[in-house]
Amino acid sequence: MTKLFILITSLLLTSCSLFQKDEYEFDKEIFEVPERDYTDQLASLTSSYLNTDGVTKINLNTRTKKYLEDLYFKIVTNNKLFLKEPMKPTFNIVKSEIPFIFALPKANFFFSSGLIIDYMKNEEIFIAAFAKEVIVSQRNLFAAKMLIPKGYIGTKDILAYTRLPVNIKAEVNKWAYYVLKRSGHDPYALLIWLQTMNKNTLDFTLQYGNTQIISREEFLFKSFISELKTKESFSGRQANSTPDYYHFVRDIKRKAR
Repeated sequence: MTKLFILITSLLLTSCSLFQKDEYEFDKEIFEVPERDYTDQLASLTSSYLNTDGVTKINLNTRTKKYLEDLYFKIVTNNKLFLKEPMKPTFNIVKSEIPFIFALPKANFFFSSGLIIDYMKNEEIFIAAFAKEVIVSQRNLFAAKMLIPKGYIGTKDILAYTRLPVNIKAEVNKWAYYVLKRSGHDPYALLIWLQTMNKNTLDFTLQYGNTQIISREEFLFKSFISELKTKESFSGRQANSTPDYYHFVRDIKRKAR
């Protein structure tokens, strides 16, 4: 049976204090303590992936790097008890028309140029999608699968290694709601992101493997939102994307040609 990893239970219990008791309680039964050797090995796939034939990394300019780093530190520092201490993040934009996004341990983040150019229509949607990956990486939420070091790994295989079952995705989405809220961003942008993928399931086949999972994930998040006792209106908060975000997208468009 596939095992799923996260931090020790004591940290998990501590992180619950981030939220009000009437908001959301963690489902702690589905998690186990991570093995450091495994997460180190998984993190090492960063270099293996980027060294694989056909995988081209886009070099980011200084302003774009700073924008992404500032966003990462903002999310983590506003949720430090839950997301633990920030690391030195690495952002890898891969030149590909196929949309995908994933994370590896130790704050290694990956986005395809096609995802940024074609699907991140505004900054809040991008931040919502990114926040999920921050949670996955910071909490070492990865499935235990046999890793055979080969020195290379393709996009299809690395997405399979980092793919989580829908019940875990549902938990991550719930956490992302509060992480976004505490960071001053629109938590309902996550629903828009899920709906966007659900409307373009064929494009996200590589990301999800089974596209029926997208519909299930959206349904579960809608159910979670509908069960919240207190709904605050976040629509319109930071609705206008920042100049740095537009610069980031232009930087990718220019270099993805």
